[in-house]
Amino acid sequence: MKIEQMTSRPPETAPSKVVYFPRGIPGFETYTRFRVFHKHENKLKAYWLESTDEPQVTFTMLDPTDLDIAYALELSDEEQELLQVQSAESCGVFILLSKKSDDPAKPSFDANIGGPLVINLENRIGLQKVISRSQYTQSIAIN
Repeated sequence: MKIEQMTSRPPETAPSKVVYFPRGIPGFETYTRFRVFHKHENKLKAYWLESTDEPQVTFTMLDPTDLDIAYALELSDEEQELLQVQSAESCGVFILLSKKSDDPAKPSFDANIGGPLVINLENRIGLQKVISRSQYTQSIAIN
């Protein structure tokens, strides 16, 4: 049997599973489209964003209410226009996690509460809202 290597391409993703960040995510501005994956485990609803252009670029995000965090965010006119949002009810707010420890026996993470993601859930357009340090601590540890 002869098998020839062919150029592989990433699997097709339904548009309803892709979120578009017109400005990218700070530090990753060149990546603007992300597939969304979901997993419910240990009372937490975890989501993953995976770049459609570079699958190695991934982020983990959580619903902040899972950590008893309630945001009162004010979107500027520019941010509302970017998200194409008409009402607050169409927006979801999520926090990004970063891995603190590589020890699989004791995984630990930091939650970036000073830079939540705001996503228009109707049209799947998002942005990272960087908020002032005086309003929220920048991160909290999750063990």
